[in-house]
Amino acid sequence: MAIHKPTPEEVRERIRKKMKQRKYHLPVIGHFADRSVLFNSIIQAYEATNIHYTLIFESCIGKIHTAGNAVWEYQKGNHYIKYKAYYINYQDKYTRFSSFG
Repeated sequence: MAIHKPTPEEVRERIRKKMKQRKYHLPVIGHFADRSVLFNSIIQAYEATNIHYTLIFESCIGKIHTAGNAVWEYQKGNHYIKYKAYYINYQDKYTRFSSFG
């Protein structure tokens, strides 16, 4: 049985679809060493800083502390509470079934 390897066009389409998700189109603030910058979306921050959009998102929800030597946060609002609460709830339910070893 052959394994289907996606074509480059299929990969690009998957990336475009992922980047359209609402969580990547919310305003964020990047706290750099010398200044803080407000971006209209995570995608805009990604294009301006070349820091991958998934890393910025993970930094916003607290999964990682920094992305690209900057601390990231959502501009405060209902979306901030929604994504932060989802991550905290998921983290509480997570159980590792095997250890590294």
